[in-house]
Amino acid sequence: MSFPFDFSNRKRVLFFILSIICGFLDYIICGFLDYIICDFVAWVNHLPLFCDTIFIMALSFLAGPWWGVLAGFFYHLIDFCLNRTLELGHWFIICHFLAALTAGYFKIWFIKKTDSSLALFIKLIILSLALCLIMSISGGIIGYILSYVEAYKAASSQTDFLTFLWDNKFQSKLLLQIAVRIPVNIADRFICTFAAWGIYLLAGILRKDEKRPLKNL
Repeated sequence: MSFPFDFSNRKRVLFFILSIICGFLDYIICGFLDYIICDFVAWVNHLPLFCDTIFIMALSFLAGPWWGVLAGFFYHLIDFCLNRTLELGHWFIICHFLAALTAGYFKIWFIKKTDSSLALFIKLIILSLALCLIMSISGGIIGYILSYVEAYKAASSQTDFLTFLWDNKFQSKLLLQIAVRIPVNIADRFICTFAAWGIYLLAGILRKDEKRPLKNL
């Protein structure tokens, strides 16, 4: 008995494979390179960087927002399969989904092929700032909810800044959860946005080279 797979739409098959690869690459960046690069930055300014949506956003730029969402899903599925534990921290998958959707739809709605380099640079800055707010608000809400669950413990130097604000009479715990993420996300979103766009441009260059006919020697 055979189980034929429909390869009629090769682009969908390619994007599906890329979504797995992108989710895995971001997992590698967050899990391993974080110790080499991001912890050094954290040692310097006491703010951790995550850089865990670079390839997810790049796929959203390249293939569309929902393929980026799928890559975000595979990010957490890979983490679950490797660690074989379903942690409360997996609720932050929502942040990955929002990053993919925001990046993908921003490119569709606002970035044009006729944009000058300056216009594109400004638009990517706006996208970075928008992502900073979206990630801070969504992450803050999730962190606020999880803060009432005893099994959840956020292990990050964000807690140092959180304690500082708390000691200075920051009354709203929800706003506190959002506020402590803004300094981190400002740097993190700028890095992810411009790195993702660079990967997207590189993919476009490689794609053109593949289509270019070979010259006769």
